[in-house]
Amino acid sequence: MGALKFLGEAVDEPRTRKSFPVVHPALAMLHLLDLPLLASLIIGGSSADFGSTAAVMEASAPRRAAVPAYAVTALMRAPEKKLGETLSMAVQFHGEVENWNPFLSRFDPVEYRCVTVWADEQWLWIKEEYDSPSAHFFVRRGTMADAMMAGAKAHDRFLIDAVVREMHAGKAWIEVTEVVRTEEQTPEGTVLHAISAIKLIEREGWALAVSELNRALKPTLPGHVRRELEQIRDRCQQTMDDLKARRIPIGEALRKAPLSRPKKRR
Repeated sequence: MGALKFLGEAVDEPRTRKSFPVVHPALAMLHLLDLPLLASLIIGGSSADFGSTAAVMEASAPRRAAVPAYAVTALMRAPEKKLGETLSMAVQFHGEVENWNPFLSRFDPVEYRCVTVWADEQWLWIKEEYDSPSAHFFVRRGTMADAMMAGAKAHDRFLIDAVVREMHAGKAWIEVTEVVRTEEQTPEGTVLHAISAIKLIEREGWALAVSELNRALKPTLPGHVRRELEQIRDRCQQTMDDLKARRIPIGEALRKAPLSRPKKRR
């Protein structure tokens, strides 16, 4: 695919679980009363003082049975093969769907929230991928998973457990049962710097592209994202070094050994 090759598959990342909050019965009652927003404010550390009866205590996360790591894109290619299975996946939050047809599924807007996500293996600095979220997932309202999704912003990265509940007319209806926000994120700033770098590469602005990629790499990124951006940056740097060593005009060097542009992964 050329010198600036994009990785075809995401590399599994170590799953580091943070502690989960142990919720006081008073907080559980808020869920039963259909007040998930108020409950999520308490979970998120609201400044409101609800007294000791609504205190949230941190404790070690419970041990769960191991589930295989799975890619969202692989699931969406053949969801019927995973019907009823719990799958652990990394996703990037895209947005929330306000309305959908509840007559085609068990998921109705009163009991469920619908969200769209990018697959963890999508490179969001490529326009075609940015414009194409991989999946719609459903989260039961009033649950801890719902509280996490309710406060999510675009580009937030989560580890989720999801189950394909049913298939209808070739479409998978998938429920998210657990959500954990990861320490590794690909923030919007990283995506914007990477987009700028790609545009500079297309105009043969190697030095400025390296600068933009260095900025894109500053946050704590998922390993596969960091490796991809480092690969692009290092290739740009190598091109500059080669041109400097040969001491020939850039245009002439490119005519002799053109550098491939980034391509969209298939």
